[in-house]
Amino acid sequence: MKQLLLCGLFSVMLAGCAANQSPAIDPTVKAALDKAAAEKTALNKKIDANMAIDPDFIPFDKLSPKLDEVGKGQLLRLLPKLKASKSIIVRGHCYRGDIGNAKLAAQARAVDVKNFLTEVGVSDAYISVRYDTERKSHGVQLVFK
Repeated sequence: MKQLLLCGLFSVMLAGCAANQSPAIDPTVKAALDKAAAEKTALNKKIDANMAIDPDFIPFDKLSPKLDEVGKGQLLRLLPKLKASKSIIVRGHCYRGDIGNAKLAAQARAVDVKNFLTEVGVSDAYISVRYDTERKSHGVQLVFK
């Protein structure tokens, strides 16, 4: 009987040890996870840099009317303030000396930001869209109260 109890105790202990071992991770999966983590860290650094310069200005590439991932991240960080605002002015900027149809590009940038904000829950009733082609900048300025 004593041997039977010792055998049962020993088997329970071995089963517990086997359950605590973690399975080996496939090297390709680990590499993909590491790459994704590095990309997320780099993205957060870019968002932090933009927020430090001017949190209410979302920069765009000179020739792009589309919001990039950095701009989306910046807007998501501003989201609580934007949702609490009574009015939001989204002013698209595109310098006319750099782009042929700067007015259209500036309007497209502002509309893209407005559309993103409405997708994430900001009421479009409080959002006004404007444009500026005089300043030597490419992006969208947010003014909210």
